[in-house]
Amino acid sequence: MARTAPAVTSLVEPPPPQDLVRKPAHWPRCLVVTFLALAWIGAAASAEDTSKKSPASTGGPKKPAISAPSIYANPEGKARVTLFGLTGEGYKFAYVLDRSASMGGSGRQALKVVKAELLESLKALDDVHQFQIIFYNEKPAVFNPSGMRGRLAFATEENKERAARFIRSIVADGNTRHDDALKLAIRTSPDVIFFLTDGDDPKLTRSDLDRIQRMAAGITIHAIEFGTGPKTAGKSFLAVLAEENGGKYVYVDILDYAPGAKRTPKPGE
Repeated sequence: MARTAPAVTSLVEPPPPQDLVRKPAHWPRCLVVTFLALAWIGAAASAEDTSKKSPASTGGPKKPAISAPSIYANPEGKARVTLFGLTGEGYKFAYVLDRSASMGGSGRQALKVVKAELLESLKALDDVHQFQIIFYNEKPAVFNPSGMRGRLAFATEENKERAARFIRSIVADGNTRHDDALKLAIRTSPDVIFFLTDGDDPKLTRSDLDRIQRMAAGITIHAIEFGTGPKTAGKSFLAVLAEENGGKYVYVDILDYAPGAKRTPKPGE
């Protein structure tokens, strides 16, 4: 008699009917876009409402920021420097001053007057400004406290004291050579050059003036001419130099500085 195999009970539960399976919910794409658009509109409206609030509700209008006052006469920190009535404005200055024999002879003592004016001019500089002093005859004598050629000095009190000693050491002597000293000053790239001479020969030629103008390339050059008695007729090469380099020209009668003389005021005085 054949045996019937026993029924085997499966340990794996059959899957539930398809209609009972819970599927993850999927938002229609149009609803998602709509929701995001509404959220953006709400945020924008809230920002606009905040900006339209009255000053009373926001503590009043904001006061403009008050910057600290400048310690300089010029709000940009520039110095205003004067020499014999001519004024220059900037951060860097060069003084080119004739010290040839004609500036100290014949009892005129022109160089003594120049030194006094120069020392007074340096007082307008602060330690953020820079300066150079060049006294010249046929050779330039350069104030150079750093020992590095071609550098301007910062106008610290220490450097001003050094400059005063340098100025006092200068004596009138020798012949005159204008262009070398001027070119030396131009190479230091100052904002303003004060050029002072009695205009002794050899004068600057037309080609000299053209060359200086090309080198200066925007540097302001003021020219101061020393003389004895009234200015002679005609246009000095110094007046042309100043005119062609954005500067001013002034003639100084050294007799105005003689003891007891009534000095004629210079421009800006």
